[in-house]
Amino acid sequence: MWKGLAAPPVRVARGRQNRGVPSPASAGKASRAPTREPGISWYPGHGVRATLGMLRFMSNAQAIGSVLAVVPLLLAASSRPGLAQSAGRREPDSTLQLAFTFDDLPAHGPLPPGETRMEVISKILTALTRARLPPTYGFVNAQWTESEPDKIAVLRAWRAAGHPLGNHTWSHMNLDANPLEAFEGDIARNEPLVSQLMQGGDWHWFRFPFLVEGNTQEKKNGIRAYLRNHGYRIAAVTMSFADYAWNEPYARCKTREDQKSIRLLEDTYLRAAEASAEYSREMSKRLFHRDIPYVLLMHVGAFDAEMLPRLLEVYRRQGFRFVTLEQAEQDAFYANDVDLRLPASADTLEHALSERGLPLPARPSPARSPDTVCR
Repeated sequence: MWKGLAAPPVRVARGRQNRGVPSPASAGKASRAPTREPGISWYPGHGVRATLGMLRFMSNAQAIGSVLAVVPLLLAASSRPGLAQSAGRREPDSTLQLAFTFDDLPAHGPLPPGETRMEVISKILTALTRARLPPTYGFVNAQWTESEPDKIAVLRAWRAAGHPLGNHTWSHMNLDANPLEAFEGDIARNEPLVSQLMQGGDWHWFRFPFLVEGNTQEKKNGIRAYLRNHGYRIAAVTMSFADYAWNEPYARCKTREDQKSIRLLEDTYLRAAEASAEYSREMSKRLFHRDIPYVLLMHVGAFDAEMLPRLLEVYRRQGFRFVTLEQAEQDAFYANDVDLRLPASADTLEHALSERGLPLPARPSPARSPDTVCR
């Protein structure tokens, strides 16, 4: 999707079964290869400041207690006038809906100097609360809690703020690159911690790592059968702007204290988000003559945390109303994701358009690839 990005292009995800109307599809599938860093899952290619400052110097137990203590304050702050009164923003359109979701909890991407995972997640939780977002799913790779047990505090903070957790496999395994049996085992290995933290809540939502669902029909059918038999629904992605591509450049620029380059990253990040939303909407309208409820893919990176208040305002200005993942996927478009008895089908909006001989809209591309910044 992004011309000139060092990271592979973001794919726009998931088609659906024929229903006598144009076949549904969705946007935002990202195909990308991970780069490993000990204890971190990442890809190449504004909070209560006093609380965040204190967390840096606290023990794990103290940090958890601080986050738990601040949650009621954040909830109280959410009742005050805020971004909703910003000038120039359209009132939310009841038909224009967006569900935020976050991947790779508890750790995504490199950290800038002096910042901690708890500070990153606290910024994200503060922004979600102040913008009054409904419960927002975070998808977990629990392997990082085994290598670095203190990262469990991040997951507990997410739950303490009222947000649910889902399964993203234990190790962020790529189904296309591994046997089906190994992938199923990676899902199962992730379940004990996720179910424990959810304490009876609905954790049976599954997000495919790299948004790949099998490179053979056997794998596609096999994984759908496994997920169906274990009570899962698929957390689709129908909007994505490759937010992960900005996190590593941001860490580099912070290390250099290059404020000019950071401002460039901020500008391109927000422009990319806005353009990607328009791109997804145009494909949906060409296929269905309407807006589907969109599911947005985000990550818990340091730059994502820094930019989230402004990003939320971008979507509000575009007229989006924020809904839960469950609400979004009640739309008939997501039938193949919530009813896994249905067969797998085309997995991109682009493919659905192509199958019908419909032209693709112009693909957005950033003025400058974030991967080239602060090199």
